[in-house]
Amino acid sequence: MIKHLLPLTLLLIVAGCASAPAEPARQYLLPSAGEAATAAQPDLDLRLAGYLDQGGIVIQSGPVAVRAARQHRWADPLPEQLRRALVYHLGQDGAPSDGRLTVQVVKFQGSGEGSAQVAGHWHYSGADGTTKAGRFQENRPLAQDGYEELVKQLDNAWAAVAASISESLQQ
Repeated sequence: MIKHLLPLTLLLIVAGCASAPAEPARQYLLPSAGEAATAAQPDLDLRLAGYLDQGGIVIQSGPVAVRAARQHRWADPLPEQLRRALVYHLGQDGAPSDGRLTVQVVKFQGSGEGSAQVAGHWHYSGADGTTKAGRFQENRPLAQDGYEELVKQLDNAWAAVAASISESLQQ
């Protein structure tokens, strides 16, 4: 019996030494998601495409292929970060404080070509009965490789989307 345990014990020791510990996942926050809103905002309904509403940062690796990173994740749920950042930017840009704004995000990801991509559409219904709508698409090149740079450029693109929406609402 002992003869059989010795090889098994050695095998387990070798297997344990050979496997490297998994590197912990890195977590990211959009820089503007941490800013406090300074003004009243319209009622906001933010929706994300299903593939975006999960923990990993999404990369589009081909014309029809996307993947969510396992080791590079959102520290807070992406919908909440986008909502906080949008409310902050709309307040900074002087958007109306009444009505209802619906924003549908269909792209919020990196591309294999080295850019941050944000796309979707929005619809606003004012308290006075006015309605406005529009589409948005922002592509920001990455100045360097890496997820940290991607998150910064996604945040910059989202700020540009908020500025565009705010400008349209003020016209």
